[in-house]
Formats: sequence, C-alpha cells, structure tokens
Amino acid sequence: MQNFMIEKLRVSGAEKVDGVVEFRDGLNIIQGRSNTGKTWILKCIYYLFSSDTKPFSSLTGYTDIEGVFKTTRYGQITIKRVLGEETVTVTAEHEDVENGEYATNYKKDSPRYLNDLWLRIIGLDETIEVPSSARYARERISWTNIASVFFVDENEIDKSESIVIRDSYSETPLIASLYYLLTGDYKKGIAEIPKSEVAKARKEGVLDYIEEQMGSLTQKKVSYIMQLEELAGMDIEKEMQDLTDHIQEVQQEIKDLVEENTAIVRQMAEYQQEDANCRVLLDRYETLISQYKADLQRLDFISKGEKAVKGLPVNGVCPFCGGEIHAEEDDSYVGAINAEIRRIASELIVIAATETNVKEEQEGIRRSIEELYERRDEVNKALDEKNREIQNYRAGLERFRDYTTLQNGINFVNEQLEVLGKKKVSELQKKKNPPLYHAKEEFHEEVGTGFDILLNSILKECNYRSGGYASWDFKTFDILMDGVPKSEDQGKGYRSFLNSVVGLMLYDYFNRDRVFIKPGFLMIDTPLLGFDENEDGFAGDTIKNGLYQYFINHQGDGQVIIVDNLNVIPDIDFKAEGINVVTYHKDEKDDHVYGFMPSWRKDLPKETK
Repeated sequence: MQNFMIEKLRVSGAEKVDGVVEFRDGLNIIQGRSNTGKTWILKCIYYLFSSDTKPFSSLTGYTDIEGVFKTTRYGQITIKRVLGEETVTVTAEHEDVENGEYATNYKKDSPRYLNDLWLRIIGLDETIEVPSSARYARERISWTNIASVFFVDENEIDKSESIVIRDSYSETPLIASLYYLLTGDYKKGIAEIPKSEVAKARKEGVLDYIEEQMGSLTQKKVSYIMQLEELAGMDIEKEMQDLTDHIQEVQQEIKDLVEENTAIVRQMAEYQQEDANCRVLLDRYETLISQYKADLQRLDFISKGEKAVKGLPVNGVCPFCGGEIHAEEDDSYVGAINAEIRRIASELIVIAATETNVKEEQEGIRRSIEELYERRDEVNKALDEKNREIQNYRAGLERFRDYTTLQNGINFVNEQLEVLGKKKVSELQKKKNPPLYHAKEEFHEEVGTGFDILLNSILKECNYRSGGYASWDFKTFDILMDGVPKSEDQGKGYRSFLNSVVGLMLYDYFNRDRVFIKPGFLMIDTPLLGFDENEDGFAGDTIKNGLYQYFINHQGDGQVIIVDNLNVIPDIDFKAEGINVVTYHKDEKDDHVYGFMPSWRKDLPKETK
C-alpha cells in the first residue's frame, strides 16, 4: 500500500464559490477544455508539498488552498495554506502529529516544518542529510525536490533536457535523495572532505594546538617535580602531625582571645551604662542648682522691696471719702527671708559636693572604658596574628597533603603527553581521504540496466513503432533513442511523449517491493502536449490509446493523476475501467462543471513578478 494519497482538494476565497475536486486511489484523470484551471489542480497539490511557487494568481480572488490526505502512518491529515504564505495549518487525527502551524521552509524560525512532516508521512523516522557535493557536504533531504521528480508539469513536459534534473545546483542532493529512496543509504558517518588548502590550514592549526598543549603540560610537570624535590628527605607524616598539633594550640589561643574579647565588650557595656547614669545625675543636679539660684534671687528681691517700702511716708487720708486713716504697722519678712536663704545655701553646699563626687566617679569610669578599648585593640591584633599563623600552618599541612596529589599529577601529565604525542604523529602521517562522491555513478551501479528494460517495455506497450532501442543516459539523467538524445531534431509531441514515458518509468521503478521508500504517486500534465498525428514515429490514435491504456494497466500500488485536454483524450470508457474522471467545461449547460474555480470566468491576466 502507498504511504499516502490525496482524497480532496479545495480552493476558496472571499465571496467565491469553492473549487473542489475529489480523488481516489489508483488512476485519476482530470480532463477539460483549455483554460479551465486543470493545471492549477496539480500545482495546488505541489504547493501543499512545500513548494515556494504560487499555483495561481491572487487576481483570481481565491486565497485558501486545502488538501485532505490519507496516510498509512498517521491516518487522515488536512493541510491548509493561504496563497503566498510561508506557513501551513496542519490538522491530524493521530497523536504523533502535532496540530498547528508548520513552516514551509527552513529559512523561517519555527518549531515545526512541513518538509519534516512529509518525510515522516512517506516513512522516514528522522530528517536525514544527504550529500550535496562530491566532497560530502550535506543538506537536509527535501520532499519538494523528490516530489518534483514525480510531477511532470505543463512547463516541463516538452523539455529537450532532463525532466528529472532541473538545475546543476540541486543535481547531487536530488540524485542522492533518489538513491536513498532506493537503498536507504545516505553515506552515514562519512565526514565532509575539506579542500586541500583548508585541510592544510586545519592540519597546521591542530599541530600548533598540540605543541601549545604539550608545552603547557611540560611546564606543569616541571613545577610538580620541583615541589616534590622540596619535600624530598622529609618525614611527611611527622611534619604533618607537628603542624596539626600547632594548629590545635593556636586554635585554643584563638578561643581564649575570643572569650577575652567577649568579656571586654560586656564590661565596656556595663561601664557605658554607668557613665550614662552619671550624666543623668549631673543633669539633674544642674537643674536643682539653677532652681535654688532662682529662689535666692526671688528672696533677695522681696527683701529689697520691703526695705524700700518702709522708707516711704504714711498716708493718713482716704482717697475716696477724705476721712482719716489709722495705718497698722506691717509685719517684717526679713527674718523669714534670711532663714530661707541660710537653708538654701546649706543645700547648695551639699549638692555641689555631691556633683563633684559624681564627676570624679564619671572620670574614673571613662578611664576604664578607654583602657578596655586599648585592650580590645590588642586582643584583635593578637587574633589577626593567630589567624595568619594558623593559615600558614594549614598551608604547610596542605603542601604535605599534596604530596600524593603531585605524584598523581605527574602521572596524569605523562599520560596526556603520550596521547598528544600519538595525535601529533597521526596528524603528521598522510591520511587518505575517502573517494569523492559521484551520485550518478552510484545510482548507475544500483540501477544497472533496470531503467533500460523498463523504458523499452513501456514504449512497446504504448504501441511506439518507430523502431530503435531506448536507453538511459546516467550522465544527463535522460532517455536516449538509439543513443541519441531527444533534443536532436525531435518535435514537441515526440518530446512530450518520451518525457511522459520517463515519468511512468520512474513511478514504476520506485514503486517496486525492493525499494526502501516508495513515494507512491505520479502527476503528469498534458502527457501528449504538442502531439501531431503525422509526426514521425507516431501512429495517431494508436499512440494515444497505447499511452492511456498503459496508465490504466499500470496504476501500481499508488496514486496517478493525469491532466489532459478533451480534444486529446482517446475514446476510452474510463468509468467502465473504474477510473475516477473529472471533467471541466467552459459552460454550465447539461450539468457541466465550469472549471476548477467556478467564480473565475475569464482568462487570467498576466502578472509581473
């Protein structure tokens, strides 16, 4: 069974009547009048294969192309593409196929590519890289390139040159891809052969790198040896034990210093609290002294006022009634004031003495704090010295511990020098490159006379009676008649017929059981384009009938789609043969179908690219 077949093709556009054509397994014939869109059908299918060439003009008003494909591996897959877009939308039944957008070429950054999907459909488990030059440069195998071999379109059918090889640039990867389809061999593991100047530069670069690495390793080895010589004659275990004991002693000293430092900090905190208390007391004494001084000033003011009042004359007449006033003698406050002054003075003497004592105590506290600061600095310096001392001990201990590591390091360096030495010798020895890759020669060795036998069988069955022998020229990858290429003095119809025979031969050969991957499809547009019944070598309707009867008899295990004009199609009852026939007309009378795109009713205007 073939790997895939197209079941339905649909084109649509805004306010356009959909163009739909359905296909079946085996032979499908699309026939009709000229300019009814028959060629567009094949180009649309090829466009869904990943082609970059638009199948029809956007002036038609049709924009969307949708193909429904039946695949052996994944079931039904629908591919939709908007005209001119570089992505398609894939919808599949199978869980192994991711639905969503696929890029149609690798220039576009995308997590999914249509080429990869088509390669999985035809049976590949990975996207391999085939040789693209004689020196085994590589490129991804291209489904579009492979499909072009089995799609002979109207522009190629009457070519004088090979219909397989379209250009010299893609020749090697195309034939390598076809060879892979036949054999499953893509020269896996053969690295690209660099050009002589590139190989020379690479060799010099490798040798320079090896020399640089060997020099670096040699210096490291010398350093290791010198370090080991310094340790020679020492009792390593005793030295390590002594250093360990010193480290423990210093660690105990550091512990004692840390404890002392902690005690100093704690004592400083206590003294600082006492100093703060002293400041509070002194502030309070200052406030009390200020209050007492204010009281003394107030009492002095009262005393002076009393003295001043007593010196004034006594008023014996009332200012209101004019009567005589008998003034009473006022009590004197002088005694009480003096007593209060004496009491305040004695309090001030006591406060002053207490303030002096507090200041003396505060001064002592501050001296103690300064002494603690000095001692803390001494302890910190001692800690720094002890830490440096213990680091030196540890460095010495690590040096002795590295003794074994140095020995292993020397052994490792020796091993690396040996490896690099062998690599250097290997690079200096002349290497023989594999033979250059000649895709056509390998293909010839695989096919042998297989193409020749099949070509002559097809020509005979197609009633070609001009005599002579057909053969395949593997240099031009084209058919020869009696050793002569079809380009020499042959008419258009002759070339179209022979190119159709080539297409049939390739389809038949690549559809055999021993083939590694079977494409399983063939599309030919106007297989007898330019056919003239009076052309040499043709026998009129005999050739037409023979060719189409061959189509019927050799559908093979695949799908064949033929597009042709009604005036060329032979008088054969195709439907009686079980053939799927789709016919297009230029009118809609008698249930005729008006072209592939029903809404396109006139000739397509020319476009400039």
